[in-house]
Amino acid sequence: MWSRIAFSCPGGYRPTYLSGCASTLIVLFIGIVFLQPSHGAQFGGTDGSVSAEDGDLTLSAAAPWAEDCPAQSDETTCATCDPTRDCEGRRYFFADALAWTVREGAAENWAQVITPQQALWTNISTATVVDAPFDWSAGLRVGVGVQRNDGFDMTLYYTNFHTAATSRASGEVYSAFMGNFYVDNTDGSDYGPHYHHASIAWDFDFHAIDFEIGRNLAVGENFELRPFVGLKTAFINQTIKSQWRDPIDTLGGTVPHSYTFTSATEDMNLGFWGIGPSLGATMTMPLCREDRYSLELFGTPSGALMFGHWKFDEQYTNDQAPTPTSITIDMSPITGAATMFRGVVGLEWRQQFCRATSAVRLGYEAQLWLNQMQFYSYNIGRLNNVTSLQGGFLEWQLNF
Repeated sequence: MWSRIAFSCPGGYRPTYLSGCASTLIVLFIGIVFLQPSHGAQFGGTDGSVSAEDGDLTLSAAAPWAEDCPAQSDETTCATCDPTRDCEGRRYFFADALAWTVREGAAENWAQVITPQQALWTNISTATVVDAPFDWSAGLRVGVGVQRNDGFDMTLYYTNFHTAATSRASGEVYSAFMGNFYVDNTDGSDYGPHYHHASIAWDFDFHAIDFEIGRNLAVGENFELRPFVGLKTAFINQTIKSQWRDPIDTLGGTVPHSYTFTSATEDMNLGFWGIGPSLGATMTMPLCREDRYSLELFGTPSGALMFGHWKFDEQYTNDQAPTPTSITIDMSPITGAATMFRGVVGLEWRQQFCRATSAVRLGYEAQLWLNQMQFYSYNIGRLNNVTSLQGGFLEWQLNF
């Protein structure tokens, strides 16, 4: 028979006050922004003769693309070539190639290597915290949207990113996970085993779906602002697989331990999903603008406050003979606030054609998930750490 130990951890919190405040701010933001006068299109471009007066964008009748397009005298046929005369607005598509990495608040301390005393007359030992750095990996983001002639736009996009981290340690290696603590220590009065060798493989899988409603505002001739509100949904799944080999017997101390197994594994799964309102603004400043092309600097700060749900499972197993040991850490799910902040900055090259506009964006993006990493660590207790995603992106847009 397999021996089994269960360890229970308390649940989380419910942020009703924060959620109420956030909802109130969202409503106020919508009322202030979207009741303002109409402005120009987000992706239609402001090439050619453009003026900004009292917050309104005005394009002259002699737009640069009119040279290649037939004149339309009948307003019922306006949705032909001239993008400024599109009756129903314009549609756009974009795709991003991502090159990101992840930093976890617990991956830098999955194990410790402690060097014992070098002489009897000294009590100085050294401890090295073992990190598991994540790889730089490729990701993908795709989206579609529609730009109305009254200045409003709606965008829906999906982001997918996956990466992994691996690490090894040798010496006198101590585990930071809870399952190992209860090996040959069922009452928790002593310590679990430490090992000569250990390794870890950490997988990180990220999915997000965003829906945004925005509107373009002309702050001046050389500055445009697009505030937006939206809804964010995110799924983050993490799998941590650790291996521990050659346990070290402890014959001294209060309770001697002589282990009869040679290797062990401790696996942990962390699952998160969240949904909630998002808020942000895109700021654009032209660096060079000609009749049919432009080079612009853009930046987008944003954030989201989501209703979040975390679930965990952790299992330790060794090859002890004749009866292997299995230890389950039973952690209660957490339901609470999930807060994230996002920042984007970069350059955009936009080319105007007769019936379409194409653009290429190159930039940097960072996301901070403030309380994403939550589980029980032997060294620290309940973690409530930041998970960050950051890296570059290359985007192609088509507006037609």
